[in-house]
Amino acid sequence: MAGERYFIVLHNNEWKISFNDRHYGPYDNQQEAVEAAIAAAHAMGEIGIDAQVLTQDADNTYKTEWTYGDDFYLSRR
Repeated sequence: MAGERYFIVLHNNEWKISFNDRHYGPYDNQQEAVEAAIAAAHAMGEIGIDAQVLTQDADNTYKTEWTYGDDFYLSRR
């Protein structure tokens, strides 16, 4: 997928969003970081830029949490 990617990472024991080589946050927990990243990715999608949110697993791999075009409100639980 082309476009922007927002990575949810545990950085220095704090949940943050990594986007374009910068960290944003910290957030109180992983879900808050995911929700903030989905809101940002959704805004990108609305202006025509494909965007995804990915979460970091314990083994340092990433899984796709949300992709623009998915239901925005169901993802924000």
